[in-house]
Amino acid sequence: MTDGSMPSPMPAVPAVPAVPPGRWRLVGALAAVVLALASWGSGSRSTLNTRVVWPGIAWWSETGGSPLLATVSVLAMAVLVLSWWRLRDAVVPVRWWWVTAAAWFVPLVASVPLYSRDLYSYAAQGALWHEGLNPYEHGVRDLESDWKDSTAPTWLDTPTPYGPVFLLLARGVAAVSGDRLGVALLLLRLLAVAGVVAIAWAVADIARRLGVDATRATWLGVACPLVGAHFVSGAHNDALMVAGLLAGIAFALRGRFAVAVVIVALAAMVKVTAVIALPFLALLWAHAPRRSGVGGLHPARGGSRAPVAAREPFAWEPLTWAAVIGAGLRTLVIAALPMAALGLLTGLGFAWTNPGATPGRNEQWTSLPTGLGMAVGAVGHVLGHDEWRDSGIATMRAVGLLVMVVVLVLVWLTAAKPGAHRDHGGPHDPVLDARLDRLRVVGAVGWAMLTVVALAPAFLGWYYLWVLPVLAASVAAVSGRLQTWLAAVASVLCFAQLPDGYSLGLTTTAVGVPVVLVATVVLARRGVRWGRRADWAHLLDLGRPIVDDRGIAGGERV
Repeated sequence: MTDGSMPSPMPAVPAVPAVPPGRWRLVGALAAVVLALASWGSGSRSTLNTRVVWPGIAWWSETGGSPLLATVSVLAMAVLVLSWWRLRDAVVPVRWWWVTAAAWFVPLVASVPLYSRDLYSYAAQGALWHEGLNPYEHGVRDLESDWKDSTAPTWLDTPTPYGPVFLLLARGVAAVSGDRLGVALLLLRLLAVAGVVAIAWAVADIARRLGVDATRATWLGVACPLVGAHFVSGAHNDALMVAGLLAGIAFALRGRFAVAVVIVALAAMVKVTAVIALPFLALLWAHAPRRSGVGGLHPARGGSRAPVAAREPFAWEPLTWAAVIGAGLRTLVIAALPMAALGLLTGLGFAWTNPGATPGRNEQWTSLPTGLGMAVGAVGHVLGHDEWRDSGIATMRAVGLLVMVVVLVLVWLTAAKPGAHRDHGGPHDPVLDARLDRLRVVGAVGWAMLTVVALAPAFLGWYYLWVLPVLAASVAAVSGRLQTWLAAVASVLCFAQLPDGYSLGLTTTAVGVPVVLVATVVLARRGVRWGRRADWAHLLDLGRPIVDDRGIAGGERV
């Protein structure tokens, strides 16, 4: 106190100067350059290594690849991930992040494929069809080109699981490339880069239209090092699938529903997983105002008439089953047309609609059902029943698919019903309610994709990118805690595969299976708690929330 009445001000503490964001951008760019250079000795080279290239200090291994450069690659990725995290709270515009992502990812265009050999199989499958062989009936081993020598053994005798749109692109690449494998790899990678560019546009556009932070969404869903690792260096065709899915959502939010459905249908003909988004596009379409044609009015709740904002493609009333069924039928017909046309015109038929029929053996604990099956196998081994492993994995995968279907239906119903924020009978803000409706639907696409990723028979690091951009552009942009968790998982997955493509899930079973058991218990408990709060009596009533997030279900406290 100075005079007994007023406290004296505390001495100012000098602020620690923050590192300019441009400096961390430069650090990340340098790390990307180092990663690209090191890939030439540590990545998936065209000559198959006879053994895994583990990080080490030896310059070159007798079995192929450089352990030292593998170590450099891991360290370079760690620096890139650190730079990304340090820029999380940077006060910059979306365009700044676009430039940053370009600075970090463009060097990877010149890299040897990192973290996977799938790029070689893409080229070989395109060449297979170019030679006149149906890739749904033949494996790469039947290819006359020596490109098959660069293909991972897993794909030598298995038909392709990809759709006709991607196979058309791969065939075109093979035709243009001739016998030059390097040219084919570059062209396929440029297609994936085009997908990343589309993702960057769509994430920011979706976030803006949902009224959330587009800058933070771009940081999480676009500039994430996992995107550069798997969509640029690895050049997975998932980049095209995710780009189409997000572009479809962006056009739906503009009210261009037919265009949106066609785009997502084309994305599904890259990888069939994109069909998961179609029922949610139908919900967005069902939310379109039922215009009367008189002064831009549409029926509102209670039989009154309320004005529709100019060019506003969404109404704010609860959905009706008539509107949902009508939108669903329109979505189904419009999606089926390009699918049927390409299936017939290409002569490939519709084998792509059942990728699970493609034989293969990818047993890693990173898939929740597979991890549980491995746990059954471990118990069987102790009891002297080693045969329990195969039967346990098959059973748990079947159960996982059943649970997946149930959860997907519940996610869709949650998106179709009003949110728990609504106070029925009180005043409404039509603009806010319409925004929350579409935010809930778009977020549900991300949760649906996460359900598929978590419960599928196999999981690889780039599958997480089916989820991340969608959630980044919707619910994660308004939830700091969720954003942190999503970013943390993405960071861990940057190191889930060695630079040459070997998955660490194959060698960490002893640690991973207990993790799966704990995760299953946690998820089961949360599911039971949610189920107790759900309003099961009115499950099909589209006018009532499926669950009240304040612990009120069906209007009664539980």
